[in-house]
Amino acid sequence: MRDVFHFVYENRVDVYAQRLLDASSTFYGYSADVLLKSEKGWMVMVRTYPRHPLWEETNESKPMWTRSGRIESYRIEPEAIEYGENFISHREGPEATPYLPNAIFTTNPYVRPDDYGIPIAAQHHDDKMIRNIKLAWQEIKRHSNPLWEKGYQFYCVTPKTRHRVHSQWSVNDWVQIYESNFGDPYRMDKRTPGVGEHQVHINPQAAKDRGINDGDYVYIDGNPVDRPYRGWKPSDPYYKVARLMIRAKYNPAYPYHVTMAKHAPYVSTAKSVKGHETRPDGRAIAIDTGYQSNFRYGAQQSFTRSWLMPMHQTDSLPGKSANGLKFKWGFEIDHHAVNTVPKECLIRITKAEDGGIGARGPWEPVRTGFTPGQENEFMIKWLKGEHIKIKV
Repeated sequence: MRDVFHFVYENRVDVYAQRLLDASSTFYGYSADVLLKSEKGWMVMVRTYPRHPLWEETNESKPMWTRSGRIESYRIEPEAIEYGENFISHREGPEATPYLPNAIFTTNPYVRPDDYGIPIAAQHHDDKMIRNIKLAWQEIKRHSNPLWEKGYQFYCVTPKTRHRVHSQWSVNDWVQIYESNFGDPYRMDKRTPGVGEHQVHINPQAAKDRGINDGDYVYIDGNPVDRPYRGWKPSDPYYKVARLMIRAKYNPAYPYHVTMAKHAPYVSTAKSVKGHETRPDGRAIAIDTGYQSNFRYGAQQSFTRSWLMPMHQTDSLPGKSANGLKFKWGFEIDHHAVNTVPKECLIRITKAEDGGIGARGPWEPVRTGFTPGQENEFMIKWLKGEHIKIKV
């Protein structure tokens, strides 16, 4: 490890940044040391500003990053033809849709996918993931998603947060405090797993319709076929550990059926749950290792899963390398690969506990009248710009 991080130990992390700059066409010739010490912003060396995609190709007749050098709107690969993705068309999500999952939305006669004999009513996730059914929109909307009918009527998007990327510093005290609306260095509510906790954003009216107040704890359940884990039963000791409990935060920016919980915080473990339930201070910390969870129970991963879409895994699809000026086939990270589920799951939300301290009454900020979805008369006037009147 010391050899791998040689320049870290020498306090010369600029060496690693310089290597990246030297290998970059837009930063070649720049000094990492100068950039790191600079108090101003720096422009990168691109042909246009603002960035204009395909500028060289359209103005200088440079070839596209395709086999022919031209825009290729038709795919000739046998896999693309077999999967019904040889033409550009919309495909419903494998789970996050009220309609027929994974259906190909087109009437193009040259889209002729193989459905492998999997019936249209098949609902197992492995079947839905690889089944290729081409239908007109009028047909797709006639078929409802059984999961939606069972009450799993919220899409949950799981973007990365501006405060961290994956889990690395998710339970650093300062990050816990400012990453959500529930940061509190004093931990006045001893239910809080640390000096802050995770939250799910939800449309205020959608929450009210389910008896959920701003700041309440809620349970989030994913498709019970395989979440929070395959073969679970309510009587399992581990089910309590794995089922997600999280704070709900009203956010009018989200449409009625859309929710959001940030990506990849530290998950609950059997030891963190035991710590939360037995420590005098109630923190969700493993007694022996010091592992701190962002949750009392469960995790963001409790309701997500990967979708191994076949077209994302071909070795034959050509394209541009993400990390260099070269042409390549097949796998390319974040472009042509299995990239998990930032938008592809349905969830059910039910109230777990009141948001007020000790699970008594509403979360205290709600009483102010200044929070989204709970505005008092003055706040409504302020939002409309009517709190001040100017006499001319």
